Amino acid sequence: KSTQLLSVIDAISEGPIEGPVNGLQSVLVNQTPVVDRDGNTNIHGVKVVYRVGEQEQTPLEGFESSGAETVLGVQVKYDNPVTRTITAANIDRLRFTFGVQSLVEANSKGDRNPTSVRLQIHLERYGQWVVEKEITITGKTTTQYLASVIVDNLPPRPFGIRMVRVTADSTTDQLQNNTVWSSYTEIIDVRQRYPNTAVIGLQVESEQFGSQQVTRNYHFFGRIIHVPSNYDPVARTYSGI
Repeated sequence: KSTQLLSVIDAISEGPIEGPVNGLQSVLVNQTPVVDRDGNTNIHGVKVVYRVGEQEQTPLEGFESSGAETVLGVQVKYDNPVTRTITAANIDRLRFTFGVQSLVEANSKGDRNPTSVRLQIHLERYGQWVVEKEITITGKTTTQYLASVIVDNLPPRPFGIRMVRVTADSTTDQLQNNTVWSSYTEIIDVRQRYPNTAVIGLQVESEQFGSQQVTRNYHFFGRIIHVPSNYDPVARTYSGI
């Protein structure tokens, strides 16, 4: 099984604030609370980290990078490597997302068996193509399977990147092993604290939502401010004069 994660940081407000009203019940993905009132999980594979907006708050663990994804969705053929050019000067790493549209081999008896396919990721270093990653995908699936690898130690810009299929293309319906380069992501390593800003980082397994756009809503107690001593902020009432 392949897993695709949505990772996003949302700014809530100027801080400091109090925080979630009721834990993960206060985090809604596509209008559904992550957990229900009884503590049962409605949405699986969710990670939530937040900061309330203090001056000296720490960065969000697990959200130390930002990335710009370029979607390709192009088939990679044995005799036709797919090439792109990287020009951004400030990126630290690249994430390549690739996979198979299906991966299965049928024999003469009709049995459907696992098989494998090989790919390579090349980077252009000082005018020469260099193999950076050797990839073998093994298994059996009748649906798309995607995987990702990270390449760092990038050469000076601009430089080329290339996805190469090493395994010969299938010439029969008995062997299904088409390969696809889904996207690449230009990653900048950051450790932002967002001082005086209440922020929340959310990661969720996005495939469970299909083609739907993933929306986020949060139910938080707001800013901490000075109020009169005779004011009850929960009941929102005053007592006495």
